[in-house]
Amino acid sequence: MSYSNAIPKLASSRHPNINLNNVTSVPVNIAVTARSKICIVVAVTGVVVLIAASFIVPVSLALTHTGPFATTSLSRTTATTRTTATTTRTTNSEPSECSSYTIINDVTRLTTAAAGSQCDRTLFSLNTTWVRFNGAGGTKLATSAPASNQCDTQGTGWYSGSLPASGVSNNGTVCYVWRSNNCNWSNTIQVTNCGSFYVWGLIIPPSCNLRYCTA
Repeated sequence: MSYSNAIPKLASSRHPNINLNNVTSVPVNIAVTARSKICIVVAVTGVVVLIAASFIVPVSLALTHTGPFATTSLSRTTATTRTTATTTRTTNSEPSECSSYTIINDVTRLTTAAAGSQCDRTLFSLNTTWVRFNGAGGTKLATSAPASNQCDTQGTGWYSGSLPASGVSNNGTVCYVWRSNNCNWSNTIQVTNCGSFYVWGLIIPPSCNLRYCTA
């Protein structure tokens, strides 16, 4: 487009009542002035657009980036919960009988004690009673067969089963010695290894006079 044609069109757009379409030429100095004004308008418009873009883009990026931060935070919270969930189950792993039992300290139960007529049918029942033997009366049931007529009874009871590992409970047999028979009577009991001591799940013996003996 030539300067001479651009000026009439620019003037007509600014002042509709003025018709310069019949003007065939415009002096060069006027055309140059008009061109300068057009360039200024375009330049100002470009600056406004750039400023708006520089404001909108960071805001858009900030909004777009919010999602991943929120997701990362939730993920860390869940992992921490698991960890706290994996530490509680370990603390409560000890068998309950290791903290709830009856203590018996009776020197007449020792396999070295004299004969007598005591019978544990008066002390125990068909329901299991958890017992810890402690003190001068011995710390566990005898694990080898004593002679009969000892530990203040006639039929002497001893544990013939295997002892469990720490934190484990198992079943075993108690035999009662009578004369030359090391297992004339028997019954099944439970035993739990609590680490530094044993607890014994005892029930009523099968007859009298029978008694659990200690060592």
